[in-house]
Amino acid sequence: MKKSFLLLILFLIFMFSSITFYMILNYLDPYDNKILAVIFVTFTFMSSISTFLALLLFFIKKIHYRGRVELYHIKTSFRQGFLVSLLLLWVIVFWILNAPVLILTVLLFIILILLELFIQNLDY
Repeated sequence: MKKSFLLLILFLIFMFSSITFYMILNYLDPYDNKILAVIFVTFTFMSSISTFLALLLFFIKKIHYRGRVELYHIKTSFRQGFLVSLLLLWVIVFWILNAPVLILTVLLFIILILLELFIQNLDY
């Protein structure tokens, strides 16, 4: 019961953040208030991508562990989805700033992998 309730909450967050992201892109004028537009687009992008990836990773783990999943699988899936969405956001920032995208992406990927391993080690 607890897992399904948490999955429902993640799905609702994904739906509301995706709808909000779509509405912000279509109805918010970025020329009036640039800072507010960037903050809202970044927040909704991060929340929609991270919840979608959390649900996707959870169902991949459910297939991998043959249905024997626990509550901590949902939490780790959400954390991993958040880190991947953070990586995607920084790749977009690197691309906008005309930085060397490939090198910085690989370095950021290694840092996020090490951070995830550190957090997994703290959980046990």
